[in-house]
Amino acid sequence: MIIPIRCLSCGKPVGHLWAKYKEGVDKGEDRKKLMDELGLERYCCRGLFLGQVELADTAAEFKKF
Repeated sequence: MIIPIRCLSCGKPVGHLWAKYKEGVDKGEDRKKLMDELGLERYCCRGLFLGQVELADTAAEFKKF
């Protein structure tokens, strides 16, 4: 899945924050602290980031018709 440009609930622009968030998570930083630093205060925006699953690699394994 691709991260939406705006939060689906409140409309806040969040797409530009995904790269920084993913980089911090890969380094092993605390997710709560990382979201606070990025300015994600609302629970809807936080849920969008916490629920994001990278499926592009999995989908690429299947043949296209």
